[in-house]
Amino acid sequence: MVRVNASPKIEGKLAKVSRKPGVYLMRDSVGRVLYVGKARSLRPRVRSYFRRGDHTFKTQSLIARIADFDVIVTDSEVEALLLETNLIKEHKPRFNVTFRDDKQYPYIKVTVNEVYPRVGTTRRLLKDGALYFGPYTSGKSLRQTLKLLNRLFPYRTCNIDMSRPIPRPCLKYDIGLCNAPCTRAVSVEEYSVVVDGAVRFLRGEHKEVVHQLTEQMWTASAAERFEQAALIRDRLTAIETVLEKQKVSDPGDRDGQMDIFGVARHQRSAIATVFQVRGGKMIGNQNYWLAVTGEETDVEMLDDFVREYYDRASDVPRLVLVPQELSHVDVLQAWLTSLRGSKVVLHRPQRGSKRRFVDMASRNAFETLQLERDSWLHSEDKLRQALFEIGSALELPRLPRRIECYDISHIQGSLVVGSLVVFEDGIAKKSKYRRFKVRGLAGNDDFASLRQVLRRRFRRYSQAEVSSEGSQSNGFELPIVDLRSFDPANSLPLASGSASSGDKGWGARPDLVLIDGGKGQLSSVLEVLDDLGVNRSAVPVAAIAKRREEIFVPGKRDAAPLPCDSKGLHLLQNIRDEAHRFAVGFHVKLRTARGTVSVLDDIPGIGSKRKRNLLRAFGSLKKMKEASLEQVATVDGMNRQLAKAVKEAL
Repeated sequence: MVRVNASPKIEGKLAKVSRKPGVYLMRDSVGRVLYVGKARSLRPRVRSYFRRGDHTFKTQSLIARIADFDVIVTDSEVEALLLETNLIKEHKPRFNVTFRDDKQYPYIKVTVNEVYPRVGTTRRLLKDGALYFGPYTSGKSLRQTLKLLNRLFPYRTCNIDMSRPIPRPCLKYDIGLCNAPCTRAVSVEEYSVVVDGAVRFLRGEHKEVVHQLTEQMWTASAAERFEQAALIRDRLTAIETVLEKQKVSDPGDRDGQMDIFGVARHQRSAIATVFQVRGGKMIGNQNYWLAVTGEETDVEMLDDFVREYYDRASDVPRLVLVPQELSHVDVLQAWLTSLRGSKVVLHRPQRGSKRRFVDMASRNAFETLQLERDSWLHSEDKLRQALFEIGSALELPRLPRRIECYDISHIQGSLVVGSLVVFEDGIAKKSKYRRFKVRGLAGNDDFASLRQVLRRRFRRYSQAEVSSEGSQSNGFELPIVDLRSFDPANSLPLASGSASSGDKGWGARPDLVLIDGGKGQLSSVLEVLDDLGVNRSAVPVAAIAKRREEIFVPGKRDAAPLPCDSKGLHLLQNIRDEAHRFAVGFHVKLRTARGTVSVLDDIPGIGSKRKRNLLRAFGSLKKMKEASLEQVATVDGMNRQLAKAVKEAL
């Protein structure tokens, strides 16, 4: 590789970097930490940033901002990993993947360092001798867990002074949620048994808890303490009901302890799901939103999350299942082993029940991400804010209440189709979607295909506009919204008016035409509008470039100023994705109607042998569609590029 341009200061420091393990901190021109990383050997790792090579988008963006760097030498890779984790928490660098919510998640705290331990919640992990369980990302989940736990084990939750007994217990004693150690109604030993049962239950040691309670029930019955025996029986019934709901079937690992990770992402939104399995039972299911730039790889994202998760976690199981092969697995395993105190295995299963668990976690992550996006898209306040942001950033003459988006779909130039999707007031209007068959073009020409689709659409618009000239009211115009004075928080509800087109079919005028592509596709749209005599100011146009999720408008060299976390950008991304989905769906429908034996037959590079291997591996196209990209890539004869083509075709 060839050295890229670096300042004399950096050149001098690179020559002196140690070859030992350690941590490096990349800084910008004002000294802010941009990125914290670890390395088995610091010198080649740090030098790699300043040499030309096949860097990821994230690394390229980082390198462009580096003005200086520091290194810290450690004695081992595990020490480097621990130091890296601490420095990330301290500096919160923008290029390191972290939990999206900048807050401490709650834990269940059991004060076993007290004579009469309490069970409660906290957001701070302290080395005070107490036991901590968590973290919990859902307050509802935490409350449900504590409610169930208190019903099964009547421990105290109060903060009263226990140094001397009080004369009368509180209401919780009367309803069976506390056995009143404050009045010394139970001995220290009897109360300790209750707390020990709660701790074991939280640890997932359910068999031991059931066995212990069963013995207590029979002992109480033999001593003719029938009321106490009945209470214990009711607790056993409740526990067995809960455990039956939590059961995870894994014939080869009945008593196993494992955490199962699943990850889903969409542009700059990402979520990780963690299933906690103890003793063959699912005892926890937590979702974590991740702060991502959109430029890091899936492996980088998962690698950083696993490390940060266990830096916060109160419990490390002996087996950790992940959906992808992580980098530096041996170092992570050594670190997890040191946290647990016994061997921990970090494993990416390829098949069997454990693979199904990982797939289930990933599906849950995807469903949670989709639900979040759907709920966002049905929030009127957020949609109003999104439209305002789009209008301001793109300098539109009016609020973009009707947005049309176009996309082209084909496989190597065959069966080329186009799609038009319509969003009014930020909501999809599927009755107004349109599909186009592209005809008369030879080869794979996206620009010509796009021009044909747009010409057919706007030729009809022009005709409708001409026929309406001279009429007193053509139905197109709304009162113009001045975006400079528009207040999205105090405006009327979107539903109080109509989108700017009314319901005029092909004669409807869009407030914004959105194209999936870059500046080349944008030029194609403008060429068609000019040829048809459509006023550019009447029909604003923008293109969304998938590579960096940037929005381009005519006459502007730089992308529109829509931040990666803005509501406006998220709405445009959703509209672009919907146009792509609609185009691909139409393309699949045409292939089926044509009598195609299999979708696989149309994919370049997939011959009869690879097709046979894929069908043998998955059994059906449906299961192939449900499989992950990595699973398809691992089939004999396949690679990641071919797997991506298969997933897109399905």
